Amino acid sequence: MQGNYRILSTKDLPAPLLESAAEQGFEITVQPFIRIQPVITTTLKEEIRDLLQTDSVCVFTSAHAVTSIQDFAQPTQVYCLAGATLEAVKTAFPQAAVLATAHDAAALAAQIDSPAVLFFCGNQRRDELPDLLRQRGIELKEIVVYETIAVTPSFSGNFDGILFFSPSGVHSFFAANKTEDHTICFAIGNTTAQALQQYTGNIVVNPGKPAAAQLIQTAITYFNNHN
Repeated sequence: MQGNYRILSTKDLPAPLLESAAEQGFEITVQPFIRIQPVITTTLKEEIRDLLQTDSVCVFTSAHAVTSIQDFAQPTQVYCLAGATLEAVKTAFPQAAVLATAHDAAALAAQIDSPAVLFFCGNQRRDELPDLLRQRGIELKEIVVYETIAVTPSFSGNFDGILFFSPSGVHSFFAANKTEDHTICFAIGNTTAQALQQYTGNIVVNPGKPAAAQLIQTAITYFNNHN
């Protein structure tokens, strides 16, 4: 350990990750900037169950989409993003065959080899995957299973780094806040990094692996190497 650093996380993190970072001299303050609200109705549950009876191929680019349907649906064939989404799929749908994974939506779209898919998503999903699939002639049925609601507190504090986990979290943070010139931004993936570049000229570090533990370790390694 080479010093004490203050990090802001823009989403909740498991206590073991916070404790491990603290042991290495990194104080992580948690302040969520988005709230996830499932939008599952009885009618939607019945529709999803009916669709899955045909052994449909399902696509997930968010762990929130997985957890929104896990109590009443069990897909059998899945394409999904790596990291947190893949871990959620393994936990929620242990019998499902994971046909392919990728670190971003564009790369995942390139691997999908099915004439038709069900895409479970939120109301603020990005366009890359749907657009690429339609360009390839793949029939896509989108099913919105959760809403992303912005939480925009004005947050003061002198942070060495800020952890961002989604484009929606980026937009919500910068709606009421700005970064200090010295603050390093850490993005969990390419789309989050691209969103950051719309708001700040600060250094943006992308670990290339969409997982919270990897993002924290990337921040720790970065500051230890730039002390």
